[in-house]
Parts: sequence; C-alpha cells; structure tokens
Amino acid sequence: MAGSAPPVRRAHRFRRVRRVRQVVVMILAFVVCLWGWFAVTKIYLPRLDPLPADVDVLMQVGGAKPEDVTAARHLAQDRAIADLVISVPTGVQSFRDAWCAPLAGVRVHCFTPDPSTTRGEAQEFARLAQRNNWTSAMVLATGREHVERVRLYVTRCWDGDLSVNRPATSRSMVNHLKQAGYQTAGWGRAMKTRDC
Repeated sequence: MAGSAPPVRRAHRFRRVRRVRQVVVMILAFVVCLWGWFAVTKIYLPRLDPLPADVDVLMQVGGAKPEDVTAARHLAQDRAIADLVISVPTGVQSFRDAWCAPLAGVRVHCFTPDPSTTRGEAQEFARLAQRNNWTSAMVLATGREHVERVRLYVTRCWDGDLSVNRPATSRSMVNHLKQAGYQTAGWGRAMKTRDC
C-alpha cells in the first residue's frame, strides 16, 4: 500500500498539469480570437464614411503622407468646403509653409497638437469647432488602420456630425502589418481614459 502512493501522486500531478495546460491553451485561444475580431473591426476593415454632400469642415490629421495633405487641400477646394484643418504634429516649418498656405475659397487652419497624439488633435479640433461654430466635419485619418481610433477620440471631444475616412493614398502590405502593433498599442492607450 505504501509502495503504491508515489505512482498515484504522479498520476494526480500529471492530470493537474494537463488541466492547467488546457486552461492556458483555452485562454490563449480566446485572447487570439478576441484580438482577431478587434483587428478586423477596428484596424483592417473599419467603417469608412463617404464625404457628406455638405460639410462645415474637412480635417487632415497629422502623420499623413505629404501627398495626402495636398489631396486634402484639393478636396476642400474642389468640394467648396469652407474650412480646412491640418494638424502639423512635427511643427516642421517647410511642411507648415506648404500645407498651411492660403487656398482660394477655403480658410486654412493649421495647428501643432499638444500633446502630439491623436487625442491632442481631437482636443484642438474641438476647440476650433466651438470657436467657428462647426456642426459637421469630415476627418481624414493617416490610414485605414487609424480611422476608428480617430472616430473614438473626436467623438469624445466633439458632438457634431462626424464622418471619418482614410487618406487618398494607400499603404504597402508591409506597412499594413506594422500598423497592427502600433494601432493596438494606440487603442490600449485610448482605453485607459474615457474623457476627451
């Protein structure tokens, strides 16, 4: 009887280790599925709003390619949007000179966000919107992966009619993959606070 105790203990320990492994695998599978759902709905296939027929202001958030900012300027002018807001987070003077130059028929508003984040851009946009009595806006994110986070921050700071879309140019597949980690971290920061 005394000799049979060690094999029984070993069998019990083996079952316990197997159960722990199963639980760990189930938790990991759940986390991977949850992140997959998040990545599809919030990063890779976000809701892209069309440009409304009539909108008070068009905004290009910072970090976009130079050609995207130029395209935003053309879009504002072509669609006779009265106000264009451009975030210049780097504060680089040559960018500011080119992007913030006067535009026929459009009032151009440029700012360097503080803090230099999507949240800082949304806060400054809300201040500008209040000062200028804007009630509808189209905001262009830096890319498809950024759209839903832009929507989250702007709606936290401003309650006007909001449409959000991606910029004119597209990104390479490698860049799309890199954005997975960057945007996931950005969402992590966004979830730490609920206010503007």
